Amino acid sequence: MKRWILTALTTLTCLAAPQAWPQVPSYPTKPIRMVLPYAAGGGLDGITRLVAQAMSEKLGQSIVVENKGGAGGMIGAEAVAKATPDGYTLLMAGNPELVINPTLMPGARYDVTRDFIPIMLVAESPNVLVAQTGFNINLREIANGAQHADAPLTVGTPGQGSPQHLTVAVLKSKSKLDLIHIPYKGAGPAVIDVLGGQVRLALTGAPPLIPHIKSGKLKAIAVTQPKRSELLPDIPTLEEALGVTGMDNYSTWYGLLAPAQTPPVVVEALQKSVSAALARPDIKAKINEMGSEVVALPAAAFAERIKREHKRYEDIIRRFNIKAE
Repeated sequence: MKRWILTALTTLTCLAAPQAWPQVPSYPTKPIRMVLPYAAGGGLDGITRLVAQAMSEKLGQSIVVENKGGAGGMIGAEAVAKATPDGYTLLMAGNPELVINPTLMPGARYDVTRDFIPIMLVAESPNVLVAQTGFNINLREIANGAQHADAPLTVGTPGQGSPQHLTVAVLKSKSKLDLIHIPYKGAGPAVIDVLGGQVRLALTGAPPLIPHIKSGKLKAIAVTQPKRSELLPDIPTLEEALGVTGMDNYSTWYGLLAPAQTPPVVVEALQKSVSAALARPDIKAKINEMGSEVVALPAAAFAERIKREHKRYEDIIRRFNIKAE
């Protein structure tokens, strides 16, 4: 009888003891690699390094930013899609390589909705339609057909198939504006040429435009979002400025993702660290200085936005028969 009682007590003790259950390994235990699918020096590079440093302080491990450019950001994105899903290889990427280029460029070897786990949409930058300060054409009257432009309305963008190019195609279809798209190799050359008068308009992300808008060298006409940007509250929307309705949110955004099948406990740790980083006032201020706004959109909502925009841009590319260069 005593032996039976002793056996029963031993069994109950083992069941109750926490060490009897398998323990989840701690994370992280070594440096993390954060892949940025562009060359060093751009706007996203600055945001990535800022966020990576703040996350590393929270996680207690260094985060090494690796610039892996090429093929419109797809080489870096593919590398992360195929990486071991253990939380030690992450991707900081924008909407071109995630929701546009896989449709635009044949041969993409990853599917954003299948091969990644969204962690958080980090920041968003408004796209701004600008002209030289002396530009005095009434675009609103032209947009609704009440006037005709005195010369072709050339508009420079950062490139063929860029989010801004797709926005120009949609804007043209929803108005009487006879816009002539001029693709450049990046936003910088487009800004230089609108400053010099080689193109009449330019549509790029806000970062390279803000200094020229503030100095008075460029006239900001509108942001391509349904509501005004908190970053540029004095600049009207396309509907306010031109009377063009039905425009969706055509902005540039940046988000953090991990390879599919990354363990939930690891994803949760990463979400907490990036959320804490983006909640810091100093981080928000620095991201604003870079021409972007902190969004901090959680994983589920970020995943839904990716899915929605992937479908929208796929429809635009096919509708207007837009091809990559």
